[in-house]
Order: sequence, then structure tokens, then C-alpha cells
Amino acid sequence: MHNHQLIYCAVLIGIFGVIAKAVPPGWHHLWQRFLRALSNLARHKTVSWVGLGALVLVVRTALLPLWPIPKPSIYDEFSYLLQADTFAHGRLTNPAHPLWQFFESTYILQQPTCASRFPPAQALAMALGQVLFGHPWFGVWLSAGLLAAALCWALQGWLPAGWALLGAFIGVDLCLFSYWMNSYWGGAVTAIGGALVTGAWIRIARTKQSRYAWLFGIGVVIVVLARPFEGLLLVVPTLIALSIGNRTVRVWLPIVVTGVLGVSWLAYDNYRVTGHPLRLPYREYYDQYEVVPPFSIMPISTSPRTLRHFDLESRNRETYQRARSWRLLVDRPLDWLTLLRYYYGNLIWLLPLAVFAPFLWRSRRTRFGVVVVAVIGMASLIEVWWYPHYGAPFLAVLLILAAQSMRYLRQWRCGGREVGRFLVSAMPVAVLLVMIASEAEAIAMHRTADQLQSRNSQKESIERELLEKEPGRHVIFVRYTGLPSPHEEWIYNPANIDAAPVIWVLDLGPTENEKLRRYYAGRSFWLFKPAESISLKPY
Repeated sequence: MHNHQLIYCAVLIGIFGVIAKAVPPGWHHLWQRFLRALSNLARHKTVSWVGLGALVLVVRTALLPLWPIPKPSIYDEFSYLLQADTFAHGRLTNPAHPLWQFFESTYILQQPTCASRFPPAQALAMALGQVLFGHPWFGVWLSAGLLAAALCWALQGWLPAGWALLGAFIGVDLCLFSYWMNSYWGGAVTAIGGALVTGAWIRIARTKQSRYAWLFGIGVVIVVLARPFEGLLLVVPTLIALSIGNRTVRVWLPIVVTGVLGVSWLAYDNYRVTGHPLRLPYREYYDQYEVVPPFSIMPISTSPRTLRHFDLESRNRETYQRARSWRLLVDRPLDWLTLLRYYYGNLIWLLPLAVFAPFLWRSRRTRFGVVVVAVIGMASLIEVWWYPHYGAPFLAVLLILAAQSMRYLRQWRCGGREVGRFLVSAMPVAVLLVMIASEAEAIAMHRTADQLQSRNSQKESIERELLEKEPGRHVIFVRYTGLPSPHEEWIYNPANIDAAPVIWVLDLGPTENEKLRRYYAGRSFWLFKPAESISLKPY
């Protein structure tokens, strides 16, 4: 149904048009009273952003009996989970295991320490959920609710209150139903930082409210600790614009203080993980395991890499070659269309955005937003991969542009009729109805994105079944022979490997395996061949 949402919305808007002509005048007055009530609610700005964030949290919690906590299956997710578990236990990294070769896994460092390759912001939120509520997903849940609130607050600085609420409504589908809420891949934390930067900047620049400099600095730290490259693409233009309009100490001192603290913490985290304050774990992982760089303007490495049980690099080379060819002119616009489908929930919002793009550029209110979107659009052309969460720092800006385009649409008249006013009222209702129907169908059919996964999402259930049948402590040797997909990675363990009741390790052959059996004397040993079945056999 997701692929046809725009068509369904168009049909509903047509039906609304027929109904609007047929109903008695009294119904029109009722609708106007409803709109005035919404407008009055929007004027209570704090109530609006707090209420929207709470609504997202409450709705997702209410759906848990039908749509349970998602299970991880993508190697990015397992890497974040390791990092979150490490933080939840009060550590920045873990000591390298003495038999670390058995634990090599995608996107996880084993040397010089055992850690995720990713920046820390997403895992910090997940660690908070693990500490407060006992499960890292609640950190994802909390960050998605905070994102809805932060977006509404940010838009209130750029737009009149009612239009800010409409813009935040456009982002509700992303906050509630997308993989940003229903996986461990990330997105919401980065977007929160971007919303704080976007909302604080406009308040400092236009209304000279210097107290928001602290929020600006915090937002800068969040986006840099979440997605350093894309985050800086937002931060640098806003800092330049801010320096042109305001150079007072009361604005820049909070920004400098928070920035120094954030950079110092990141440097210390790098030092603990890689041994050098300026060496990111991402770079360390790349130097050990990968040959394809993240940017197409960089050459493929010719240095030897540690051999692995999965060949990710052949697929990565293919993507890299496409990113350096004319195919990028086809692939990247499609990637952006996917991104906008996630961000807006429904592509119908793109129609007024496309029509009124020249007005958005000419308007002093939104020109800066157009500039920063153009910056990330150009920068995305040099990235080998481009997923929706890569553009998360710019989510608030994209919603501002969508809401402002709806303001222009509202002024459209055709043949003396206020067609634009009708469309601005009808479009949100149509989108809401289609969203509810689409997600209800997916939930009822158990076909939400997080439930259509690789088989390794059953890892927890395999462990649970093993412990029920054979109480004690176990080691599972995973033999990957014949497994074609590198996405079926099974070697993931908690931060404290030796304390885990069930440990997953690579099958390195009888001679090497014997070393591990001696190390874990007293445990039961099992063999797992995912290419054949997901059942365990005694080793």
C-alpha cells in the first residue's frame, strides 16, 4: 500500500471536493470551527511541541501488544547494540578478547579494543533506554518522541504557530512508523541535533534571543557525535551565517564552551577505542577490514586487509563503481526520492514543494533553508552510499520548506475559487487517513519493515530455546560455509562476552576451535550451520 499512497491521497482529495460541494453550509461552519480550535492550540507553543512528542510516545507504547519491540537483524544494528551495552555498563570500550579472532564480526572492531565502529550519539540514547527501562529499544523510542517535539519547536521559530504544527505533522509518520522508531539503525538522535541547530539559529539570528546559544551548541555536539560529515555540512553554514549577523560574547561563549566540551569528549572516546584522540573508530575499522572508501572521490585502497568470513567488498566495489559513473545521475535522485518518502511520509507533499520552489528561493524567510539543502544535495553526490538517515541533520529544514510551500499553496485561486485553501485543508486529512489505513494493514498482517527480516533476527529466540532445554552456559560455533548473503551475520555478543550465558563464535576449524574449548572449559558446545538450517547440533 505504501507504493500507492500518493494515488490514494489524490482520490480522497477528489472525494472531499465532491463532499464539500454537496454538504449543507452548516457543515462548513463546523469544519471552520475545528480549524480555529487547531489554530488556538498551536498558539500555545509549549503545549504543542510537548503534546506532539507525548503523542508519538503514547501511540507507539499502545501498539506494543500488536507491534512488539523490534528485533535486530542488520549488522549496523548489532554494532550499535554492542556500543549501547558497553556504555550502559559504564565503559567507553571493551578490552580485546584473548581469542578475538573467533569474534570477528561486521562493523565491530576487535583490535586494539572491542568496540563499535560508529560515532557514539545513537548508542548513548540506546544505553539510556537500557539503564532506565531495561532494554535499548526504549532509548530509540524516547529519541523518536523527543524528535517529534524538537521538530515542532524548531519550526515554531521559522513559521507562524499553525503552520509550524502542520510541518511537524508532516514528520509524524517518520517519527512513529519508520525504521527510525522501529529498528536500531538510528536517525532520530541525529535529527534532534539538527532540529536544535535549526531552531536555535533562527531565534538567535532574527529575534536576538541569545539564551538559545546553549541549545545551538548542544545541537552542534549531537550532530557531530552522530554523523560527523553530514552534521558539519549543516553546522558550518549556520556558524558562518551566525558570525555575519551576531558576534556578541553572550552568543558565542556558550557555543564555544559546548563545542570544546563535545570535541574533548569525542577525542577521549577515540583515544580509549583506537589509542589516538584524532583517530575515529570508523577509520580504524576501515583500515583493518575495508578497501572501498565512503566517498567516491577517494581511491580504493590497495593495502592488504584482514581476511573475513564474508566478502562484503565485492558488493561494495560494485556500488563504488556505480557512484563514479553516469549511473549516479540515476541512482542518487532515486535515493533522494526514497529519503523524501521517509521524511514526508507521503510524496504528495512534494507537489507544492516542487511548484513553489522559486518562491522559496526568493523569500528571505526560507532562502537559507534552500541553501543548506543544496549543500547536502551536492555533498551526497560524493558519497558512495546514501540512506535516509544520512540526511537526518537536515530534516527540520526540509519540513520548514514543505510547510512554507503549503502557505503559498493556500493563496492559490482558480476561477475565483479558493482552491488552495481547500487543498491545504484536504491534504492533511487525506494523508492522515491513508497513513492510518496503511500502517494498520501492515501491523495486522505482521508485515511492518522490522518484521520482514533476515533469519538472524531469530538469534534471541534460538538462545532462549537453548537455555530452556539445556540450562547452563553454552558456546555456539557458526559455520558459514554455503551461506550466500553477508547480511546473515550471526556472530554478535554482549559487551562482557565471557559473562554471557550463550556465546556465538566463528568456526575456525578443529585445531583452532580446541583452543576456545579449553578457554571455555565447563560450557556446552554446539554447531550451527545457517546455510542448512537454524537448528543446533552438538559439537
